[in-house]
Amino acid sequence: MTFANAARFVFRDVPRAAIGLILLLAIGINFANIVGRYVFLAPLAWAEEVLSFLIIWGVCLGASAVTYDRRHLAMDVFVGSFPPWFRTLLDWLTLATMIGFCGYASIQAWKIVAIMARNGQVSITAEVPMWVPYLGFVVGFALIVLAAIAETINRGPNQTTESQRDSVL
Repeated sequence: MTFANAARFVFRDVPRAAIGLILLLAIGINFANIVGRYVFLAPLAWAEEVLSFLIIWGVCLGASAVTYDRRHLAMDVFVGSFPPWFRTLLDWLTLATMIGFCGYASIQAWKIVAIMARNGQVSITAEVPMWVPYLGFVVGFALIVLAAIAETINRGPNQTTESQRDSVL
């Protein structure tokens, strides 16, 4: 397996599969809650809280796939008119900024996870340890950093991806 295939698998395919499983789980919980509420008049008290945590994890994991595919929103109206050397410089600055901010956010989120784990704090209804949802931010931001680096190694910072060309057309 080449580096490109391994990176695509880890930073795009695995997060997409995880999001799919999260969505199926969320649909199941929501369906059970609807049946409980309207058929048995006994909703699942913990359902909305757990669904919120699943959404957090889904978004954080999805950010890795979005980063690897270079599908983040970008203000690039004038970029096409810039000289190639300047576009390359902007790509490198964007990469450095993304790595810096997301790396910093991951480290700060880890500190929060450690505090939550140390305090033993749990959610109100489902009693989920609060470090579990917060860990999604650590994983998500770290995966963004790694996906950005891997994608840059695979394609180079100034080469357009297939998905970028498709979005322009």
